[in-house]
Amino acid sequence: MFHSDYKHIIDRLPESLVKRACQRLLHHSKDPVPLESIFKKFKRIESYLRRTLEVYENSFNKKKHKTMAQKKYCALEAGQNALKHDYEEENNHWVMNELKEYREWITANKKMRYEIKDLKMQVLEAEKELASMKSNSIH
Repeated sequence: MFHSDYKHIIDRLPESLVKRACQRLLHHSKDPVPLESIFKKFKRIESYLRRTLEVYENSFNKKKHKTMAQKKYCALEAGQNALKHDYEEENNHWVMNELKEYREWITANKKMRYEIKDLKMQVLEAEKELASMKSNSIH
């Protein structure tokens, strides 16, 4: 398609970009390159191909950089999720311990209430007995 002197540039470009460069040169709105001239060596064609290669390599490097940045972000996010998971697990463990302790307090509280009730009943019985003893002694 292009002159063989441009092979070192064309080999570094994807085929689709080479075809697009040819189409753009042929159909340029202000100064199209004639079809016969595409196969010849021209400074304008060489500079256009170099510029296309430069843009392609820059965008490729940006994509590569973005991909690396995304991998770092994903690794960071995974680490944060692991930390979040650890915190959740730790919080769940803490809540379960608090709940267990709370239930133990409730059980102990109920036990004490029953004991207090029993003691009150014993006190009432003792008071009744004492009262009956007093009334018997007065008579």
